[in-house]
Amino acid sequence: MAKQSHIRKARSLQLDMLAMLALPALSSWYFYGLGAIRLILVCVITCVLCELAGRRLLRQPNTVGDLSAVVTGAVIALMLPANAPVWLPVIGGVFATVAAKLPFGSVEKLPFSPAAAGFAFLTICFPDLIFDYPRISAASTALSSTSSVSLGSMLAQNTSVSLGSVKAIDILIGNFPGPMGASCIIILAGSAIYMLIRRTKLFITTAGFLTGAAFIAICFPRVTNLFSSLVLELCAGYMIFAAIFLITEHGTQPRHPLSRLLYGLTAGATCMLMRRFGAFEECACFAVLIINAAWPVADKALMKLIDKRMKKSK
Repeated sequence: MAKQSHIRKARSLQLDMLAMLALPALSSWYFYGLGAIRLILVCVITCVLCELAGRRLLRQPNTVGDLSAVVTGAVIALMLPANAPVWLPVIGGVFATVAAKLPFGSVEKLPFSPAAAGFAFLTICFPDLIFDYPRISAASTALSSTSSVSLGSMLAQNTSVSLGSVKAIDILIGNFPGPMGASCIIILAGSAIYMLIRRTKLFITTAGFLTGAAFIAICFPRVTNLFSSLVLELCAGYMIFAAIFLITEHGTQPRHPLSRLLYGLTAGATCMLMRRFGAFEECACFAVLIINAAWPVADKALMKLIDKRMKKSK
């Protein structure tokens, strides 16, 4: 009975995540056509089949019903460029499931975000494909006239870019080259509002992540105008997408609200520092994995400190 309750709880969470992913999936279809949907389906099917086969080989209970494999596949695919070859999400899905999920058993106890691990593997192995974003032919922005130039690339190369050279409305609706499901800011804002209403505890981590990233963007701007730096850094790449779907992996979440907030803050700041000094224009997946690995020690120390203060107050 307890096992059934646990499965229902896990499925409920993943259904909410799928509801939040639905809008980015629709925006990717709107901007890039059926090819984007094909990439999503391929990655989802890969993750599901790998989990089915892996659980059977390891003689573990079948967990496909909790829908976590579907969520992992959709998250990886939506961070890809729409022109990615169809084998790319297959490799990402296999690595995410086989290396970052199956060895650790229950989805409730994962040390790393499988989606972040799968995408980090693709970034290291195929950077030329991962950051080769197609133009949106219907766009009329400055970016669309320059082949495959994303906001992240312009910031990384210290190219002169500001809110004056890129229309704010195009940033909001995702009308510029970037990850196929992670560029439409209005859509991602809708997903964040849904999370705030339905999964407030997870939203604490998301808010912390964006706050940490915003702090670094303002304190160490890569463009002269601080407001432009804030907007462009948060909207470039898959920063907001990572704040909603990568850092909030359920199995990696601290229990205490303060720890969740600090966990997100640290991850967001780490992401921004890696953007500035790292080898790639977008490093959110690596920042998430680093904080996934390091936070259990910090969380333990923080919980001890909180317990001590509570005992003193009593």
